[in-house]
Amino acid sequence: MLLVFACLCPASAAPFELTLDTVFGVQPPWGLQPSKIVWAPDGRSFLYELPTQDPFAALAVHQYDVATHADRILIDPAKYGKRPATPTGMAFSPDGKQLAFSAGGTLYTRDLATDIDRKIAAGAGDAQWSPKSDAIAYVRDSDIHVAFLAPALRLARITTGGRANAILNGELDWVYPEELGTEHGFAWAPDEKSIAYMRMDERPVTAFPIVDFLPNDQRVRFERYPLAGEKNPKVSLRVVDVRSLRDRLVYDAAPKDEYLPFFGWRPNSNDLVAELLDRRQQRLRVMDWQDAAGDARALYAQSDTKWVDDVPLPAWLPDGSSVWLLDKGGMTGVFARAKHGGMRRLSGNYHVSGIAGVNAKTRTAYFAAAYPTRRDRSLLAVALDGGTPKNLTPLAGSHAVSLAPDFATFADTSSALDSPPLETLVDVKSGKLDATLAPANAELAQALLPTGLLEVPSKYGPLDAYILKPPNFDPHKRYPVIVYVYGGPAAPTTGNAFGYQTELYHQLLARRGFIVFSLDGPASQLDSDANVRLLYHNLGSGSLLGQKLGVGYLKSLPYVDGNRIGIWGWSFGGYETIYALTHSDLFKAGAAVAPVTDWHLYDSIYTERYMGLPADDPKAYDASSNLTAAADLHGDLVISHGTSDDNVHMANTVSLLQGFIDADKTNVDFYVYPRRTHSIAGVPQRRYLFERMLDWWTTHL
Repeated sequence: MLLVFACLCPASAAPFELTLDTVFGVQPPWGLQPSKIVWAPDGRSFLYELPTQDPFAALAVHQYDVATHADRILIDPAKYGKRPATPTGMAFSPDGKQLAFSAGGTLYTRDLATDIDRKIAAGAGDAQWSPKSDAIAYVRDSDIHVAFLAPALRLARITTGGRANAILNGELDWVYPEELGTEHGFAWAPDEKSIAYMRMDERPVTAFPIVDFLPNDQRVRFERYPLAGEKNPKVSLRVVDVRSLRDRLVYDAAPKDEYLPFFGWRPNSNDLVAELLDRRQQRLRVMDWQDAAGDARALYAQSDTKWVDDVPLPAWLPDGSSVWLLDKGGMTGVFARAKHGGMRRLSGNYHVSGIAGVNAKTRTAYFAAAYPTRRDRSLLAVALDGGTPKNLTPLAGSHAVSLAPDFATFADTSSALDSPPLETLVDVKSGKLDATLAPANAELAQALLPTGLLEVPSKYGPLDAYILKPPNFDPHKRYPVIVYVYGGPAAPTTGNAFGYQTELYHQLLARRGFIVFSLDGPASQLDSDANVRLLYHNLGSGSLLGQKLGVGYLKSLPYVDGNRIGIWGWSFGGYETIYALTHSDLFKAGAAVAPVTDWHLYDSIYTERYMGLPADDPKAYDASSNLTAAADLHGDLVISHGTSDDNVHMANTVSLLQGFIDADKTNVDFYVYPRRTHSIAGVPQRRYLFERMLDWWTTHL
């Protein structure tokens, strides 16, 4: 059998050399991996991209046939405009005969039988097909529009009053997708006579300037961003009739300042289901409005004196039963619910991260879980009527899976620490390999130094950790150590998965004579809700607790130089790096990338979930701040930040730098990355960032 992607990874016998150029070049050293897979409704083919490490490259969209393994370029970006960009928003029509996509800033539909494109509208986003495949809805100029496709193309604007950065009808702001995981701002009714949508009144929310400093006449764009304790967008749930344009309010969340993370229609009904979450995120309700009107009944409710996490809406079965992903008893799991019965747990005592699909015909649920250990990520299947879940990805390590809609096949990207990714197609029923989409780079794997997995004992239970030692390691020598940290709630760094650029950066550090170490503190583990809640009103010292335990372990090792221990991290990890340097003397030096420096400066949803509102507990905010402790900086520090960061605004770093100036702290270096956002994306930018950190560590440790 000819395997289509077999040529994507070089088969050269020459040894692979890890250098800055190979790690941070355009071509990923682990090989080209099919990404952003979109399955056709019948499961017979899927679309994908082959991304390089250049995030701005214009990538073609490929189509892969599962039965024949034939591959073709379906959409060539070069054919759409003078400035090609990767097509986005790929969506098959429910009948599988058409495809919607955006290219060159314009929404198109394509007849897949003829490969003929039809131009729909410029500036359109979030295109969603009608259930009967005869219309497509999209957002343009902050209002919902519908393109009726037959007998002739007719465009209609079905909501009014939308205004960019002010009133959003069916369009999402920044904070909802980022912190609640909301994907869509509108949804077709099953009979396609109406559309439910969320209206977001952004006008009360602070508009933050994002400055482009490079032009002579600097440019500024404004982003609505609700800081902790400040005004949120006012949201309401509405329904508009697609033909008459009659628009009515279903629920107004604004008077109680509630969040509305998810909503959708029950299949084959006019019932509208939505999730409501209070501002303090201590009370969650999933509500059902019969005929999308009148009083709602609660389908599910949960409350907690600290916080509750939002939950996805259930998967509905034809008999009225449903499958839910819920956090119960301190462990997120899969639950089955009969039409008129209670919840029954289907998954075991491990963390479930998502439901991949529910097969109504075979009454089987497929889900992703930290299984068989909390370091692993696997795809499991379980009968809805009960039984023992089956692991469909038994190879140890991490599996990122895309399951076909017909439940016959899944694409699996598998990897482990020191094992570059391998992408395969797997037959669900037999579990056998159907095809290799992209082989693992064996030369890269051979070049990697071994990373040791270990557990550090603590009163909170064993803490997962890993250690990477330099080549020709001599246990009689004493080595400097660099600790990699994230530290956020239930956000481990020590999973058994390939770490891509970060892992290869650590390999480069080891080659320069450093030991690299990472430990997940009690609150970063996945399987203990009680430990995660150590962070409640306590993001600073609660997350530092793990690093104290880690440094204690390191200093017990005879080959570690306890006076030369550094720490580095990105985002929350950058925050934790600076907090460790200003609230302890554990580390000699630290490198922080895009750090939060004070929780008053971060968004409302994430911050208030863990810290509460600033007015409720101002002392907790002060205790978890790096700004108030700038004068207590104990070690050398380098900070890197992008000027266009719309997630952690650069005001975080600028405010901290002012604190260092006021305290006359001169042991701080700062690198700024013009026009870069939170990820500091770009081939030259990434190479420059990591090269500077490599050199900085060599100088300071």
